[in-house]
Amino acid sequence: MSAQTELPASLRAYLEKSNVALAVSETDGDMPLTMVNAAFCELTGYDPEDVVGRNCRLLQGPETSDDSRRALHDFAHDPAQDAGRFPVLNYRKDGSSFHNYVFMTRLRDSRGTAHFILASQFDMTTALQRSQIRVNDAELHHALSDVEQIGREFGLAMVGSAQIISDSVATLARLTLDEDRR
Repeated sequence: MSAQTELPASLRAYLEKSNVALAVSETDGDMPLTMVNAAFCELTGYDPEDVVGRNCRLLQGPETSDDSRRALHDFAHDPAQDAGRFPVLNYRKDGSSFHNYVFMTRLRDSRGTAHFILASQFDMTTALQRSQIRVNDAELHHALSDVEQIGREFGLAMVGSAQIISDSVATLARLTLDEDRR
């Protein structure tokens, strides 16, 4: 990388201090990462030595969808696009997966030439799990309401039981989620 295309020292210092997981890649060749900050390392489990000089696709894995891969590739290879947002299933160094929401922005010089892409990563796993719990709760409540109705048709006293069971399962699911985050 020439001095003309190096990140300005003040920008590098700012990115390194950020609490947001950040990575910067070149726009040439295989678009290798030129820097990652501590928040990126904490999120992914990789050290800078593991990733600098490599393409960020190293975070992709067996369950990363082809649609996600294509969207990232298309953005990276279309210099007309300045910014994009991409949900993608990524993998940490230890092999555990996380739902990453990546914001990518081209960093252009004063002549409008893009030399870098700045990517910020946000772990959306917990948020997606919470939204799934709500869907599961609603489906469970509906199913238990049906069971309660069938029970009444057969003369079984189940009034309120379905709601108690539903609330109990939802509470256990939330407690499990809370423990997983610790």
